Amino acid sequence: MKTNIHDDMNKNEINYKELLEKNNYILIDVRTPKEYQESTIPGTINIPVLLDEERVMVGTAYKKESQEKAKQLGIEAISKRLGDITKQINKLSKEYDTIIFFCARGGMRSGSMTSFFKSMGYKTARLSGGYKSYRAFIMEDFESIVQEITLIILHGKTGTGKTKILNELHKRDVETIDLEGLAKNRGSHFGHIGIPQDRSQKTFESLLYDAVKHRKNNVITIEGESRKIGPIHIPDPFWDTMKVGMKILVEAPIEMRLDIIMDDYTGIDQLKENLLEVAEKLKRYMDGSAHSKFIDLVEKGKIREAARQMMIEYYDPMYNKSLNKHSYHSEVMIESIEDGVVKLKEIFKKYK
Repeated sequence: MKTNIHDDMNKNEINYKELLEKNNYILIDVRTPKEYQESTIPGTINIPVLLDEERVMVGTAYKKESQEKAKQLGIEAISKRLGDITKQINKLSKEYDTIIFFCARGGMRSGSMTSFFKSMGYKTARLSGGYKSYRAFIMEDFESIVQEITLIILHGKTGTGKTKILNELHKRDVETIDLEGLAKNRGSHFGHIGIPQDRSQKTFESLLYDAVKHRKNNVITIEGESRKIGPIHIPDPFWDTMKVGMKILVEAPIEMRLDIIMDDYTGIDQLKENLLEVAEKLKRYMDGSAHSKFIDLVEKGKIREAARQMMIEYYDPMYNKSLNKHSYHSEVMIESIEDGVVKLKEIFKKYK
């Protein structure tokens, strides 16, 4: 049954906590495309009141001339697109019961859009406090909801297929969260190669919050990570829950690991250049001859052998130190991704 937000709205506003109890609504982010790209509420649509350059122009007028001049410029800017915006809102109104507008702080931008479309007969509301209040709510709520979950954490050396195993487990109705997928980074020095780096810290936190909030059960399987996944930091509440999670060590033969690495990296544009660039940053951490050998193999296009060299001389010794710091509830040797899925599901039965 559809919930009519409009009927229980107070002063045509709703806060995010109340919104979580509703259905059949759409959130419209009326901030600039740049603001929207940097971070937004997952699942929203961007219909900006002002475009990036228009917001700069209006802000400059406000500071150097007057509030009235800024308002005038803002009205002139939005009026050019009002016809197209109305068409979008009209289309959305046929699919959703209520349209919720929000801006940075729940001020003039979202207020004007809410009032205008309400006056035209649409069921609209403004998100109280805007994006700022949403951020404050989820960061506070995050600390509460992580207390309810248990994490099963897959540890293992580079190339053991932990992410692929997670994806297969997810397909078989095992509750999982792919932290590297949310961060858009594979979590190593080479983890950004072939992946567009457009994930902000705030967006990662929002996606992680949603994944935990909307879980189907309280036991979630994830991959073991360091505190940072590339440039992204795992939030304190989730990190603290990871530290007390049930840890499973996944091991695999080196040839299988190399197969997985080649599958992940083959076909990436400018792969050689990217590998050489990262290798230069790792030079101080590696033995000089090992580093030179890696460079030589990459330049000759022998990527598999270069990967073997990097694993043996750098990653495996590094991971051995890290892995030895943990005590594991279980250890499993796998021969393939499917073998890993089957064996892990058997282990999971112990923790049901």
